Amino acid sequence: MSQRIKLGISYLHLYSALTTILLFILCLPIDAKVTCTGDACAILPTSVQSQLNSVDQALQTQYTDKVLASMAESAVLTSINSSLMGPGIVNRFQIGGGMSLAGQKKEDINVQYQSINFQKLPNVGASISPNLIVAVNLGWLLDGGPSDTEADLKTFMHRFNLYLHGFSFNFAQGDVQKAIEAQNKNVDLRGDITSGGFTLRFHVFDSYSDGIGFFEFSGISLGMGMHYQRQVINVSYDDGKTQSVTIGPAIGTWGGASTFNYNSTITSVPLDVRTGFRMFYLLTFFAGGGTSLNFGTTNLKIERSGPLTLALDSGAIASSLSSEIAALIPTSSLGQARTGTLALDLSGTAQAPNTTNFLIAGLELNALITKITLEAIVAQKVQSVMIGAKIAF
Repeated sequence: MSQRIKLGISYLHLYSALTTILLFILCLPIDAKVTCTGDACAILPTSVQSQLNSVDQALQTQYTDKVLASMAESAVLTSINSSLMGPGIVNRFQIGGGMSLAGQKKEDINVQYQSINFQKLPNVGASISPNLIVAVNLGWLLDGGPSDTEADLKTFMHRFNLYLHGFSFNFAQGDVQKAIEAQNKNVDLRGDITSGGFTLRFHVFDSYSDGIGFFEFSGISLGMGMHYQRQVINVSYDDGKTQSVTIGPAIGTWGGASTFNYNSTITSVPLDVRTGFRMFYLLTFFAGGGTSLNFGTTNLKIERSGPLTLALDSGAIASSLSSEIAALIPTSSLGQARTGTLALDLSGTAQAPNTTNFLIAGLELNALITKITLEAIVAQKVQSVMIGAKIAF
């Protein structure tokens, strides 16, 4: 399992910008504060300093609201994609484990508010969830024999498979911290993930096999379940890089460390249909689609504070100030860099998205009693992948 955890952390690192801004869901009642101190801020006109105090609304509408949906969809998909069901066939029972990952990377966002401009703010979202899985055929459980028994011996309960999953994991565990440090020493990740749930599948059309393993049709099954996921993520990130900023008549750079404190509790109730086929016993392909009702809340707090360097610029002055005010600025003051500190503080709470529609595709490799499953779920622009292994009896 530790290897899968390291794989998940490596995937998460592909979205390292995530650690600066992981945000969640639309319609966010958000509190924001932007403060500027030091000589760099003293060169700004009073009107521009006033804009800084009210730039939070622009950050919400132009930036925050656009990235919140990314985290919402990612978290929901990892919750749905947690059972490692594959084509939905269980002969007797199965046990295993896997890792579910979800994420998306969109174009960076530029925020413009009057004469204030923040450029290339990251717009990403991701989620990760490890799980242990148990599956059982209800006909076998009720002493009716395995599901591949002869047709005249099968009962109605053989059409039902029950999947259970759950896991509790703390990011402070040694293997995870070592994997994070190996990928990026600038990232400090803390928190925990708790997940659990079930899915009950019913075979509307029973599976069919040629009896020699050359071809098997998985039938068509309908599944409905309930999945719970709680995430507490605390991230600190400082890569030493700076972003360019334009604040009124001044241009410059802004760097510093970002901290992120995120709490999410989501319950999803998905309904899906699946089918598939197996060739030469070894390889099974499956596909399907479904929809999910989602419930839950999230809370977050994001802070970024660091050194700010500004200098008055003739081009910025002409575009942001009236000619009368611009004429009052001494030419000798142009280009002289001043330093200060710019701090951003965002916090908020939100509800989970009501529904999520998704498509399913994947493959399963059969090796004796071992099944290695790769299952992908796509919902609009968000992708989720679960990879894991099961022992089938």
